[in-house]
Amino acid sequence: MPFTREIAQWVASAPCDWPTAARDAAERGLVDTVGCLIAGAQDAAPQRALRGVGAWGGQGVCSVAGRAAGIDAPWAALVNATAAHALDYDDVLDPAASHVSAVMVPSLLALAEEMDASGAALVDAYIVGVEVQECLAEAVNMVHYSRGWHTTLTLGSASAAAACARLMQLDATRTLHAISLATSMGAGFKRQFGSNAKSFHAGLAAKNGIIAASMAAAGLTADDAPFEGERGFLDLMAGPGAAGFAHVLDRLHAEPAVVRPGLWQKRYPCCASTHRPIDGMLQLMRQHGLQATDIERVETVVSDAAIGNLMYAVPANEMQARFSMPYCIAVAAHDRDLTLGSFRAAALQRAEVMGFLGRVAMTPDPEQPSDVPSTTKSWSRTVVLTRDGRRLSRKVIDPKGHPGNPLSEQELQRKFVDCAQGQTSALSSSYSAWRTASRQPSVRAMCRVVREIRPA
Repeated sequence: MPFTREIAQWVASAPCDWPTAARDAAERGLVDTVGCLIAGAQDAAPQRALRGVGAWGGQGVCSVAGRAAGIDAPWAALVNATAAHALDYDDVLDPAASHVSAVMVPSLLALAEEMDASGAALVDAYIVGVEVQECLAEAVNMVHYSRGWHTTLTLGSASAAAACARLMQLDATRTLHAISLATSMGAGFKRQFGSNAKSFHAGLAAKNGIIAASMAAAGLTADDAPFEGERGFLDLMAGPGAAGFAHVLDRLHAEPAVVRPGLWQKRYPCCASTHRPIDGMLQLMRQHGLQATDIERVETVVSDAAIGNLMYAVPANEMQARFSMPYCIAVAAHDRDLTLGSFRAAALQRAEVMGFLGRVAMTPDPEQPSDVPSTTKSWSRTVVLTRDGRRLSRKVIDPKGHPGNPLSEQELQRKFVDCAQGQTSALSSSYSAWRTASRQPSVRAMCRVVREIRPA
């Protein structure tokens, strides 16, 4: 039986009695993503996307960041997912190397609002969608990602379609067609990193999921094996080095992907490839009582994949700064933290930070295979050379927020409050509602926090 047919059968028929750990992990993913969406709504990319939607929005019921009136589900998903990914503060799933929740959550929120679904149905569909993305990733990565594909869009479209099909309670045949249709809708290149297009990729994937599931529900059909065989996804977008689909469905009988491998909920609002070196830098500064003025040079030893992601030695704008190892290390050296404010336009004008960039180097780690993700299956070494001649080194495997070193409940709530501060009211009740999503009777009521966002 083709993989797509098997995964569609599972999506349509899997029991919804998920373990407590899976529901808890899903609720953490939901609240973290909503916080990122609220903070990201102030970014230029989602505001431009909202203007671009313009008159297409319709008279729908779906909440969209920065607008009091509702719009139709596909456009709400597009704008909100662009906002959720705009600041690169949203979570990461491996080996997908993708921003799974920035796609999945806005796609499902829009559809759930339109359907007036319950929080339990939302959580169930989210768990299913993450699982599908993990299966796809295990089959095609890291070959697919290393070729330059942005998995947030390429894998995100199909897995969002699966999640939407689950929420709509489509049968296995229509679920198959939803997933297959979505494979024809998802393309995105890592060349776009550092531009508005990167976060727009998440928006496109979220929209694609709703459209593909809706078209399948209306009877539109597609090939029943889009991932396998000649001229399929695996053949064209991954190639012979990929693992393939023979054994990936075995994981459907193991712990859900939201639990293992789990979601990396970020501590810093920048590319995940910087997080290990940042943690190493901060640990060395605390341990040795260093100030930025004590430092002669910093060397970050990282994987080839990390170097490929971090393209900007001297960033020209806020988004490029999130993909600049020198900038992130310079801010860590001067501020002992990286916050949302570290990536605003004014921060890039700080002479002391920008003058530090030339002291930071990235070096490939010969011990790490070139095809490993720069996220879960990786490590880094931060080496600081001080002006008084010391050479200090720190290896980091699991940075803060990684599934192996997760944010505490207090840290997760603090991140949500920091993201939402000044942009919406009733922060504590909003956090509590999303953190207990599976017990909430109405997603529409939960989404009021999105409509309350005050555009800058």
